[in-house]
Amino acid sequence: MGNKLNSWLDVCRACAILLVLLSHGRIFLTPAFPEAQLLKFGGFLGVELFFVLSGFLIGRILFEKMNNANSATSWVMGFWGRRWMRTYPSYVLFVILNILIITTIRPDIFPNLFSFLTFTQSLLTPHPSFFGEAWSLAVEEVFYFVTPVLLSLLYIITKNKKFSIAVTILLLISIPLALRIHASIFTSMTFNEIRSTALYRVDSIMIGVISVILFNKYGTNTLTKIGVLLIPLCVYIASMPDSFMDKSMTLKIFLFPMANLGFACLICSWYYVNINSSIMRYLSKVARWSYAAYLTNLPVLCSIGYFLKRPESLTECLFQWTLFISITLFSAWFVYSVFERKVLSLRDKFIPR
Repeated sequence: MGNKLNSWLDVCRACAILLVLLSHGRIFLTPAFPEAQLLKFGGFLGVELFFVLSGFLIGRILFEKMNNANSATSWVMGFWGRRWMRTYPSYVLFVILNILIITTIRPDIFPNLFSFLTFTQSLLTPHPSFFGEAWSLAVEEVFYFVTPVLLSLLYIITKNKKFSIAVTILLLISIPLALRIHASIFTSMTFNEIRSTALYRVDSIMIGVISVILFNKYGTNTLTKIGVLLIPLCVYIASMPDSFMDKSMTLKIFLFPMANLGFACLICSWYYVNINSSIMRYLSKVARWSYAAYLTNLPVLCSIGYFLKRPESLTECLFQWTLFISITLFSAWFVYSVFERKVLSLRDKFIPR
C-alpha cells in the first residue's frame, strides 16, 4: 500500500502546485494570449486540492494518535510539534523575506507581525494583502490547532472517542458553513474575501478527513468515481471572472465544498493506481518541493515584473512565463534542500512519530 499510496498522493500534490503556478503565471501570457486568463481556475482548485490532501493525510494521523494515546491530551503536543515543524520555520522565513521586499518588488504596508506569527491575521476577516498566499496556510494551521483541542475536550467530557470524533467533525463542517451563509446574506464580502477567511474555510480540510474515514471503511464505489465529475464543473465556474462568483450567494457558500468533494473522490478513486516510474521521477520531486514553491512563486513573479518590462510580443510572453516557472522550481528546490529538509530532519530526530 505504501508505494502506490505515496505515488498517487505525490501526483496530486504535484498537480496542485502546478495548477497554482499556471494560474499565477498567466499574467505573463495574457498580453499575447488573452485566453490564458481562463487559467485563473488553477489558483482556486490547486489550493482546494491541497486542503483535501492535508485532511486526507492528517485525518489518519489524528485518529491514530488519539486512539493510541494513554490520556485525552497526551498526544496533542507531539501532534502540534510535528505539524508546526513541518510548516512554521519555512513560513517564518518567508514572512521575513516579504518584509524585506515590501518597499521594492512587492509594495505593501508593514504588517501586524504578531497576528502573522500566530496565524490569526484572518480568523474572521479577509486575509491582509501582505504575504497574500499565506491565507491558505492560516486555514491549515487553525485547523491543526482547533481540531486536537476539540477532540481532547470532548473526550474529557464524554469519555467516548467515537462520539468525540463525530461531534468534532460535525462542528468543523457546520460552523464554517454557517459563517459563509451569514457572510453571503448579511455582508458585502466578495467570493475571494470569504475564501481567504480562515474560520470560514476549515471545513475544506475536514472533508479530506471524512474522505479518509469513509475510504478506510468502504473503499471506492461507482458514486466515488462519479463524484470526480464535480471537478470539471468547478473548473468551468472558477474560470469565470471574479464578478461572476461575487454575484452568486450559492457559489460563495457551496463552491468550496463542491471542489473539495470532487478532489476527495479523485484521491480515493485512484488511490492504488500504478504510476510509470519515469513520470514519478519528476513528479515526486515537484511534490517534495511543493510547499517551498507555493511560498516562493509570488516573490518570483513580482521580481520578474519589477526587473523586466511588461511583455508584449509572443516571444517576450513565452520567455517571461518560462522564466517564472523555471526560477520558481529552482528556488523551491533550493529552499527545500538548504532549509526545509534540514528542519524536517531535526523534527524527526527530536519529535517521534
